[in-house]
Amino acid sequence: MTIPDLSLEAGLPASVDGERTILGSILLDNQAFIEAAEYLAPDDFSLDSHRRIFLRMSELMDSQHAVDIVTLSNELARSKEIEAVGGVAYIASLTEGLPRRPVIEEYIRIVKDKSLLRKLMGICSMAIARAADQGESATQIGVALAGQVQAALTAGTPSTLQRVGDYLKIEFPTPESMIDKTAKSQGLETGFRKFDSMTCGAQKGDLIIIAARPSQGKTSLAMNIAEHMAVNCESRVVINSLEMSKEALMRRAICSRGRVPFQDHRSGEMAYHVRMVEDFREAYEEISRSQIFIDDTPKTAVQIATQWRSKKEKENFDIGIIDFLTLLQHDDEPRRQRNETQLVGHDCLILKVLAKELGIPIILLCQLSRELMKRTDKRPMLSDLRESGRIEEYADVVSFIHRESYYDPKNEALKNQAEWIIAKQRNGPIGTIDLHWEPEYLRFSDPIDPKDLQNEFSMF
Repeated sequence: MTIPDLSLEAGLPASVDGERTILGSILLDNQAFIEAAEYLAPDDFSLDSHRRIFLRMSELMDSQHAVDIVTLSNELARSKEIEAVGGVAYIASLTEGLPRRPVIEEYIRIVKDKSLLRKLMGICSMAIARAADQGESATQIGVALAGQVQAALTAGTPSTLQRVGDYLKIEFPTPESMIDKTAKSQGLETGFRKFDSMTCGAQKGDLIIIAARPSQGKTSLAMNIAEHMAVNCESRVVINSLEMSKEALMRRAICSRGRVPFQDHRSGEMAYHVRMVEDFREAYEEISRSQIFIDDTPKTAVQIATQWRSKKEKENFDIGIIDFLTLLQHDDEPRRQRNETQLVGHDCLILKVLAKELGIPIILLCQLSRELMKRTDKRPMLSDLRESGRIEEYADVVSFIHRESYYDPKNEALKNQAEWIIAKQRNGPIGTIDLHWEPEYLRFSDPIDPKDLQNEFSMF
């Protein structure tokens, strides 16, 4: 459903004189176009004739041609629009009564404000029509309404261009101040030493992809990170689980933390082992005291963004985790209009913008395509990402989990080996990190370094 085209004839907010002044000013001084184009688009003009004129002005400027009465009239005639805008006489009349170099800043503000009022009225009209139709839930309509209002409010925002010297003078008045801030700006610890060394931790504003084939340990790794951040570092972690329930995640997290075999817990065998029960109880207390927040209800990327913005305002948090990308919900209408690539790209873009807006890292779990199953070497590559182009484009870090034992289960030597492959990092190195996998606990950890063992024994 498209936003209704509310015309001037309907008595809607408009400033026709302001529009004429802007267009006439551009004809007198083409520099005025640069100022106007920074804030205005053709559809910000209320009259169809003014929209057509501004669009043709844009095309002339883009092709590095001067914009005057002659060139503009010629361009409109070539597009067979000259009569629709009132002819050459109307174009010439736009400059009447204007000074040679008029100041149009206030006119731009007025025209933009009137345009926004019209758009808001159109958005609300659409929402009313959808609500009256009763074909969607109130939540779906409300989320769509919020997204459209936000998009309308942020369109045509003022330029944030700033001379670097002015920026540095405010933010980093000396080289030492920049060095000092860099030393203090390490990201959140994940609990995995080499990953933290390569990435400087999970950085604010980063979209971090952890991808793998099913049963490789995506959720386990994400929960290991969440548990470490929340319990060891006292960070606040928000998790949207689209695959597992809260109960399932918490059972896994507590068993992993307490190193209680998950199968013994599931089967009830744990109850017969005093030590297991004690370990489980201790881990339960640690997890229950932590600041982990979980939502296991199906949501769209927009709904998650709305929820996290509200949570961030009321109760600050440090990192968000989503499990996983292709389980994100979509409204029926957008799904009909977009293919899978567009849906994935749209969701990744929303989450990347959200990470930057909230100033938090977002870990997004993804599924890999079946194509790698056809290869002898099953180690994932960037091309194995489903709809890989869009994910790779928006992500700051793309990483893969690989366990060779999954493909060769009879080889006992491979049982505890795992690899965390950093295939893309926007601001750092790529490479493979060796991990220790404990399947009975659903837990990844750093492999034991012989030097650490030697140091440990040297204490005795």
